[in-house]
This record gives sequence, structure tokens and C-alpha cells, in this order.
Amino acid sequence: MHDNRLIKLRQQMDERHIDALLVTRIQNIFYLSGFTGSTAALIVTSEDCRILVDPRYSVQARCECLNAQVHDYFGKSTIAAAAELANELGITRLGYEADHLTVSSFRDLRKNIRADIKLRSTRNMVENLRRIKDEHEIGLTRRAAAIADQAYASIIGEIKSGMSEKDVALMIDFTLRKLGADKEAFETIAAAGPNSACPHASPTDAVLQPGQFLKMDFGARYKHYNSDITRTVCLGEASDRQRKVYQIVLDAQLKAIEAIAPGKLGKDIDAVAREYIASMGYGENFGHGLGHALGIDVHDGVGFSTTSDVVLEPGMVLTVEPGIYIEGWGGVRIEDDVIVTETGAEVITASPKQLVCLQL
Repeated sequence: MHDNRLIKLRQQMDERHIDALLVTRIQNIFYLSGFTGSTAALIVTSEDCRILVDPRYSVQARCECLNAQVHDYFGKSTIAAAAELANELGITRLGYEADHLTVSSFRDLRKNIRADIKLRSTRNMVENLRRIKDEHEIGLTRRAAAIADQAYASIIGEIKSGMSEKDVALMIDFTLRKLGADKEAFETIAAAGPNSACPHASPTDAVLQPGQFLKMDFGARYKHYNSDITRTVCLGEASDRQRKVYQIVLDAQLKAIEAIAPGKLGKDIDAVAREYIASMGYGENFGHGLGHALGIDVHDGVGFSTTSDVVLEPGMVLTVEPGIYIEGWGGVRIEDDVIVTETGAEVITASPKQLVCLQL
């Protein structure tokens, strides 16, 4: 698995005339080597792969990184240690991840690297590989999605009068872990009433009230892969306005999912949902992108937005999450995770999407 990823990375290195690539983004190090610690650097050459770790991770790296030579360092920065190792490899051009190396770290690299080694900035070399998930990755993502679905089914009947937004979020988090998640994919959102009009609201001590929307956005992390789902329910009987807004969001999502196909651009899919919502009079109330890539990171790359030129390919995993947010009143978002297939899209989150009205 990791060997295949390294082969593809080396093809990119050849195209860019790079002898070696210094990988410093920890998610990319995991993707290429399997290392699950929090601090390391990876140097990939045309012939081998070397990971640098401090003594906290020496044993761990030797157990996890079966395709990499493990180099220990002590008493210096990770970047300085990486530069010293690069100096010994007989290379003349070293690429580095420009988006993930701080100015301070770059200065450290330049200070310690041999003068005859030319530094080459790179962008998204590993991230481009991560766009297309292999069968192993898709299997883990399916499991993460199933845990999120199970959690929703478990908690939906347990939301009671007197509970706060924080109570709901805590119940979701506990249930995710009880069902097998390693942890929450991100900070769980449980936002009711006017707070639900904030797309990324943090749960508060506000007590749930009849007549409100309750928006729940959460996900499971399972073996380093994430799911991301949003369901919005009504507390008590829904008003005509609430039913109308909810149905517009649901229809927009279904239309967007139906439009997904290989070869289309991310912005084209975004436009399907955005134009429909606008045609129903709520264009100004949908202020974020339609969705994002999903994987090792919750936001694993560009997905569906007004500016996304990403060309859809089979194996991509993305979210589809239109919303309508009305300040002072409330908001609705409905989100599912999808896999781009050869013919369209497969939705891998299965929680019901028809409007649920909970009797408190």
C-alpha cells in the first residue's frame, strides 16, 4: 500500500526534476509511511524512504514504518536533523512542502543544508495523491460513516426537554466512541434556534426550546479516516416556514448529488445546488461551499465551491452539504458523504433525511 504511493510520488518527483522530497506535513508522513506520531520528517528519494524521529517515537516508528529507514535524532530541531541527513544522501535538488514549512523552519533548513544542494519549493505533491482513495481507504471511510449513522440513530430518540446544546454534543461524542470511533472527527456542532443560523456554531449552555431547529454536525474518526454528517431536526411541530426551508435544502442536496459524475468540475456541482436555492429566494442565505474532500483530514482538499476547478474522478470522497441560514431565526444544513464512481456518486451515509419533528 505505502510502496504504491511512493511509486506515484516518485513519478511526480521525476517530472519536477527533484532528487529527494522533504515531507513535513504530519498527515502526509502518515499517508506515505504509516507513522501515527505527532512529530517527524520524511525524506523520499528515488531509491528509499527515511523517517526522522526523536526518542519519544523511535520504537513506534520501527513498528509502524515498515517501508522506511528510521533515523533517530536528539538535541536539535527536526529540520536541522533532516538537513544533516540530506547532506549525506548525495543529492543536488531537495524539494520541500512550501505550504507546510514555516519561515523559521525554512531558514533552519537553508542554514543547515549543504551549499551545493538546491532547494525547490513544491505544493500539493502528496495531497494530489490523496485525492483518489484506494480500496483500503474507502473501506475505512465507509466504517467511519457507518459509525456516524449508528450514532445518529442512537441519540435521536434521547433528545429530551431540559437538555442544552452542550448536552446534545456530549451525548453524540460519547456515542461515537462507544460505537467504535477512535475519536470525534472534529468538534461536534449542536446548535438550536438562532444559533443554528451560524454554520460553524459552538455548542452553548442554551436549553433546547420547542419550535426551534436543532442542527447537528458531527463525524467519526476511525483508523485515521473521517466521516462528516449533518442532520437538522425540528423541536416540536414544524411551522410552514420551517418545512419550506428544510425542503429547499433537501431538494438542493439531492439535485447536486444527482449531478455528480467523473469529468465534471467542482464548481459545476456547487452551481446546481446554489442556483436552485437562489431560484427559491434564499441565495443570500447560502454563504459557504457545497462540500469538501474527506479523508485523513476532515477538510482533505478542495471539493465543491464557486471557484473549484477540481475535475471529479472515481475514488474521490467528498461531502455534499447545502444550507440556508437566516440570522435571528435559524438554519438548516443537510450533509452526506459520497464517493465518486465511474457513473456518478454513491452516498455512503444513510441516516434518514426527511424532516424529523421531536416531541420534547
